[in-house]
Amino acid sequence: MLLSLTQMLSSRASSRLFLVSYLLLWENVVATSTCAERDATIQDSLEKLLTLTTFMSQVVSSETAKLFTEFNNQYAQGKRYNDRVPGTCHTAFFDTPSNKEQSLGRSPETLLTLVHSLLNSWTNALNHLVNEMSAMQGDPSSLISKAREIQAKFDELTTGVKTVQSMIGERDIETYPAWSGLASLQSSNEDVRCFSFHTLIRCLLRDSRKVNTYLEVIKYKLVDQSNC
Repeated sequence: MLLSLTQMLSSRASSRLFLVSYLLLWENVVATSTCAERDATIQDSLEKLLTLTTFMSQVVSSETAKLFTEFNNQYAQGKRYNDRVPGTCHTAFFDTPSNKEQSLGRSPETLLTLVHSLLNSWTNALNHLVNEMSAMQGDPSSLISKAREIQAKFDELTTGVKTVQSMIGERDIETYPAWSGLASLQSSNEDVRCFSFHTLIRCLLRDSRKVNTYLEVIKYKLVDQSNC
């Protein structure tokens, strides 16, 4: 199973195949509000979808770490960005558990809403990250390619999380902060611009790891620990 997922996610058609997988799972599923109301087919579909979504979040976290490392190697050498006062992430106001142990104290429904809000909060930021990086000095083409892949997978994760919410009878609350860092990414000062990209990608890595942790806990609570 893991091998087939890896092959699927590494292919050029990964986004299309991943979304098709959601649709195939969704065809035989109806919204249900409690564990007791889920039949075997629904529970099986939920397990497959959460397995797929959790695996995708692991891939996104890994790819974001590679993007951060490559950006630092290309643009942050000798600039001591890590010694500066870090910029505040635009998602910092969310009440997010800091580790897996704290996450276990939250309900799956609460974590799903939090994951969806985190993913939605990156829609504009990722779009500008991809678009504005082309103005960087040197050759940022590899970074742009990685950022686009991450952007596509964030969209896929959002679709997956929304589907899981529907499967367990949860209505998503569209609450997420607006990102307002475009001016700093377009600064005429190269150092300001580089540090802004560094901060944005650092925040992206922080949130992608949180999403992965929360989805693992959600899967544990709804599937591994379930009595359905």
